[in-house]
Amino acid sequence: MISDRASKRFVLWAGVVLGILAFAWLLPGLDDVGIAWDEPYYFDSTNRIQDWASRVVSGPDRSEQLSQKVVRETFNWRRYWNPHPPAYKLAMAATEATFGRWTGEIVGFRLAPLGFFSLLVACVTWLAGLTWGRAAGTGAGLSILLMPRVVGHAHIGATDTLTTLAWFVASAGFVLYVLDGRRRFLAVGAGALGVALATKFTGYMIPLAMLLWMIAYGRSRRAVTGAVLWGLGGLVVAWALNPLMWHDPVTETLRLVQDSLARAEVIPIATYYMGRVWGYEVPGHHVVVMTLITVPLSIIVLSAWGTVVTARQWEDRPVGGLCLTQILFFVALLAAPGSPNHDGIRLWLPMFPFVGVLAGRGFGSAVQVARQRIPEPKAPLAALVLGAVFFLPPYVQTTRAAPHYLAYYNELIGGVKGAANAGMETTYWLEAVTPAFLERIGQTLPTGARLAAWPNVEHYQWLQQHGMLRDDIVVTEQMPPDYLLLVARRASFQPYHKRIYENVRPELAVEVDGVELAGLYAWEPNEEVEPDPEDP
Repeated sequence: MISDRASKRFVLWAGVVLGILAFAWLLPGLDDVGIAWDEPYYFDSTNRIQDWASRVVSGPDRSEQLSQKVVRETFNWRRYWNPHPPAYKLAMAATEATFGRWTGEIVGFRLAPLGFFSLLVACVTWLAGLTWGRAAGTGAGLSILLMPRVVGHAHIGATDTLTTLAWFVASAGFVLYVLDGRRRFLAVGAGALGVALATKFTGYMIPLAMLLWMIAYGRSRRAVTGAVLWGLGGLVVAWALNPLMWHDPVTETLRLVQDSLARAEVIPIATYYMGRVWGYEVPGHHVVVMTLITVPLSIIVLSAWGTVVTARQWEDRPVGGLCLTQILFFVALLAAPGSPNHDGIRLWLPMFPFVGVLAGRGFGSAVQVARQRIPEPKAPLAALVLGAVFFLPPYVQTTRAAPHYLAYYNELIGGVKGAANAGMETTYWLEAVTPAFLERIGQTLPTGARLAAWPNVEHYQWLQQHGMLRDDIVVTEQMPPDYLLLVARRASFQPYHKRIYENVRPELAVEVDGVELAGLYAWEPNEEVEPDPEDP
């Protein structure tokens, strides 16, 4: 940890500035990203929570609202599509209730993940900066801020950004307590662990991931005692944040674990990877390959540099060791049989802040090397030049990726076009159907047109109910329709979807670098491409 007070102040202010910058930069485009697959379920559930909270506050029958029956009706609604603990929805309920009258409901909900991402940028800056100095902190903050796919998830009202923030703070807080001994670090870490547990089953993996770090660095009495307090404190916070836990916490915890471990049978989501459709399980190299081709190349280079520096000084670098053990844990976990890998990089999003911290370490080392070779008066200019070399390309790429952040692929594979040619999934979560594209559809379709949509027709019925699609359009799953709205989630294609996508020119399309992410197709009476009889 650095000891210079001026450097500490710089790092603290750098984190604040970068966090505010992240929020201000992304806020104007918060509603440009299309509604993702899970958001309608989460938004409707959040509305139910708001109604429940209003009854708890204003009555009547406040005690009845806290009964197990009412709590289950509120927080266990549509569990199949809405299975996660409610911490992220509590946050969205709060931001929408506070700001929704000015921003509108959708942006009001999405302010929560944007706020979490902004705080994550600050925390990444602080950890790297307070450990290795100014350049490392600034480089780490910029690295996480300029990962397009991570930025994309900051726009979406789901579990992932809060889980990512909570995982990072929980692990960093525990490590800082072991290194420094200050109880406030342990308290913050335990609180963040509780938030992670109260957001997603993924949070229950944090203690397992920390075992690797404990083996390498945490064999002291303080570490063992702190780990027990950290875990118990996290459980208390998790149970406090989840009303389903208030009546029978042990049973509900076991139910969450069982539901999550059974997802291969309950929701076996397929993945399109390297030119073929895989079932629930994909090849073990999927997590490594997808990480290497979805993070800007210059940030990968800096992370590799930071990894080398950490590996050369392993015993003296417990924070760098934290990053490496967390990355190793995710690679091993996602490569294990039975682990889900669907939806791009979403399921290992909590790994990327640690990649960012290593990138910050690499940038700090690069600046240090430059200072040793350049006269001191020119050293600040050299640092700025290095910053431009490493961070200007990711900035340009992130800006260009908007609002289709989740379709981003880097230079190693040739961008989106290269990924499509290599058989990678270019879109998956329906967010490619942006408000702007829905408006174009409304301008194109005749009155009363029958519109089929694939996949997840219920999603478009929800969009219509919320005023995002003309109300005279008949959204249906019956084939043949007048028009077909097809999102290029190739893992979900039926044979006739594949034929249409590859052979028919759409009336309208969402394209990135010439790759179609979504298309509106007219279905003519004499159309040669028809559904196969065996297709549903």
